[in-house]
Amino acid sequence: MSRTLIQFARALAGQARWRAMAALGLMIAFSLTEGVGVLMLFPLLQVAGINLTNQGGAGRLARMAAAGFAAVGLKPSLPLLLVIFVVLIGLRTFLGRMQSDAMYLAEQHFEVGLRLRLYRAISRANWLYLSRARTSDFVHALSTELARAGQAAFDLMLLAADLILTALYLLIAFRLAPAMTAIVLGCGGALAAAMRGRTREIHQSGEEISASINSLFAAMTGHLENLKLAKAYGAEARNYAMFAELTREVEGANIAAQRHQTAASAWFELGSAVILGAVLYVAVGALRVAPAAILILLVLFARVMPRFLAALQRWHSLVNTVPAFANLTAMESRFTAAAEPEPAEGGPPLELRREISLDQVSFAYTPEAPVLSSISAVIPAGQIVAIVGQTGAGKSTLADLAMGLIAPDSGRIAIDGVPLEAVWIARWRERIGYAASDTFLFHGSIRDNLLWARPDASDGDLREALEAAAAAQFVAALPDGLGTIVGDRGVTLSQGERQRLSIARAWLRRPRLMVLDEATNSLDSETEARIFEALERRRGDLTVVMIAHRLSTIRRADLIYVIEDGRIVEYGTWNDLVARGDGRFHALCEAQALSG
Repeated sequence: MSRTLIQFARALAGQARWRAMAALGLMIAFSLTEGVGVLMLFPLLQVAGINLTNQGGAGRLARMAAAGFAAVGLKPSLPLLLVIFVVLIGLRTFLGRMQSDAMYLAEQHFEVGLRLRLYRAISRANWLYLSRARTSDFVHALSTELARAGQAAFDLMLLAADLILTALYLLIAFRLAPAMTAIVLGCGGALAAAMRGRTREIHQSGEEISASINSLFAAMTGHLENLKLAKAYGAEARNYAMFAELTREVEGANIAAQRHQTAASAWFELGSAVILGAVLYVAVGALRVAPAAILILLVLFARVMPRFLAALQRWHSLVNTVPAFANLTAMESRFTAAAEPEPAEGGPPLELRREISLDQVSFAYTPEAPVLSSISAVIPAGQIVAIVGQTGAGKSTLADLAMGLIAPDSGRIAIDGVPLEAVWIARWRERIGYAASDTFLFHGSIRDNLLWARPDASDGDLREALEAAAAAQFVAALPDGLGTIVGDRGVTLSQGERQRLSIARAWLRRPRLMVLDEATNSLDSETEARIFEALERRRGDLTVVMIAHRLSTIRRADLIYVIEDGRIVEYGTWNDLVARGDGRFHALCEAQALSG
């Protein structure tokens, strides 16, 4: 725990350095106003007729205060002292407000910095790593865990403010009665040491809160993404029961944490009262502390004890929330370790003028389950190339390899003879358009969804892309045209309309390689034919890789690869493959009642 706290303090100092320093300066200034206010008690007692000259430490502090007034040519009087008190209170109020604002700014800057660092690490991780992670983990980290880490930063700064002010009070107390103050500090240290076990419990409860909320986020994301399916299956009650159970786990973790904190505070408060009573008894009976000093010490300790208690509560809150920071930094480290290399600078552009070649390429998501084995294939530039096979044969994986989304375990992939190494991947993806059956549309207008792929596209470019995707007519018929809001994940549109917008978005990028992964499986034959006519008009300039289960889709392909169990078992034109009566492609055509 201590190591995490040190890392957290360093991160706060590094991320919000100047804002944290400003907050610290204001904390010190705020504390000084309180200290001056306490010192004003001595001349006030003198004016009230209490002689502090022979009162030990109280007398020394009274002489210091009198010397201060004499240095500025003033004589203490009741009106003057009251005016000074009012001025001090006003200054303290002003500084307190500035201190709170400065701490909040530092907290927000720290939180934003953490969020941006984590999001950058997530976005730069390789696709293979991302595909194995849960989206809900990202959402939980970027929202709830970030908020808890921000709260920890605020708690740490408040704890520093409380400790600075407490140290100032103790300094004055030492000047008054060093022995008595030392006894109080020693007893307080012993009390804090005795409560270390409760501090560990609070830290563990903070870890339990993070874990339970993460589980709740995972279930919540899954349930909300599948509401339609849940209704179709009549599973609303089951989903509710699961959600309720996880919600109660979060409730239980929060209640347990609160109980640990309140119990610790109660025991500390009780112990403090016992210690203070015992020390006062010793001060009067054994140490013979002067009555005036005891009076002022009572005032000081009456102010110190709430500060001690507040500091303890801040400490417990910090201990409870700092596990969120540990989770965030651990997640950032994992994603940073899985980051793709920085893009190459300079060098020849990957334009795809000749071919994409795959030479003895193998890939496996897990060692025990290889997906592709020793694949060798050529995708000629400017042609339409289809990849077919049964579900799970490795078709989409082959396309992902060609796009550089994943790297082969062995073998070589080259673009026009240039090896598709990690440093070239970012530049290669600039030349790719991609559309899949599972279409991603965010909650916004059609225009926004298209421009997401190419922000500098003109209205003419948008119209051209919609025409190529056979989407211009249905978009024009919508009430707001391009300004129509599609809803969350495009829910207001049909699956076929979403697919056409996805193809338009890919077309808008003016790619050298277009990958269509079952991107037309929800379209009628007439609409699909119109899209292929647009693709054929760019034949020779645009390379198209199509993945399809519906074989009628690929009749116009120049080259067809048939994959089975991670290997290419056949390749050729439609007519060539259909003519092989004992071939695998012929069998697939027969299964779909297709003839040559």
